[in-house]
Amino acid sequence: MNRWSNAILKFTFAVLLCGGLLLGAPRAEAGYFSDLFSGVKQLSELPAEVNELKENYQVTLDKLGEAQATLETFQQQNLELIERNKELTATVTALTEAQQSREASGRKTRIMIIVAVALIAGYFILLRGLRFILRK
Repeated sequence: MNRWSNAILKFTFAVLLCGGLLLGAPRAEAGYFSDLFSGVKQLSELPAEVNELKENYQVTLDKLGEAQATLETFQQQNLELIERNKELTATVTALTEAQQSREASGRKTRIMIIVAVALIAGYFILLRGLRFILRK
């Protein structure tokens, strides 16, 4: 009986110890079901997120395509403006040269007129002077 009483005593002590530990201490839950539920929830939300990312990617690609088209348009306009600028520069140069040519020919004409008037005036003055000298 000593053997049985000793075993019962140990068993009782073990039950009380386990019961005290389990009842007295706060319980810690492993949360298997909540982890499983949140994992399933996350997995079920992934396709929606992937679709949203695909849509955002497609929108970004569309915007990039529009930006590239706009850039190509601007480059084409820039080339056209460069050509026009060259044409305008050539026109301005030609007009400047024509203006300088007109001014030069105008100066030459004025000088020729002044010289002709001076020669005619000199001729008449010289003739008057010679007549005056010859009369005396």
